Amino acid sequence: MSTIHFEYQTRSKEQLDQADQQLITKAVEAMDGAHAPYSHFSVGSAVQMVDHSIVTGNNQENAAYPSGLCAERVALFAAKSQSKQAISTIAIVARNQKNKPADAFSCGNCRQVMMEYANLQEAPIRIIMGDHNGQFVIVEDVRLLLPFSFHSKSLD
Repeated sequence: MSTIHFEYQTRSKEQLDQADQQLITKAVEAMDGAHAPYSHFSVGSAVQMVDHSIVTGNNQENAAYPSGLCAERVALFAAKSQSKQAISTIAIVARNQKNKPADAFSCGNCRQVMMEYANLQEAPIRIIMGDHNGQFVIVEDVRLLLPFSFHSKSLD
């Protein structure tokens, strides 16, 4: 039996470089505009393109639950609709119903979308995810988060 291992880092915001701190700040600002009247779980995301431009998104809930979208996909879809640039990094933060930091680990649908863009651009997308302790988990390539994934070559 094989075992899958991958490297990740855990850092506080203060331990991150200035560009990552700015990206997190943009994600927090986006989180403040989340529409989360049902779960009261607000999520913000900020996508940095290779030209250093930043596009943000937040979760958008709907009374018909499947109709809502996660913050990551809102930001990614907006970024790709506005720019032909490759994506370099995505930051995700969350706050729970008690207004406290919460784990912002992307769901499988969001991981699939991130992986699709990384494969299309043939370059990794770095991901920074906040946790409930104010720490950030950093993975250098989102494709590591979805082993044995479905991708465009699966359709051939």
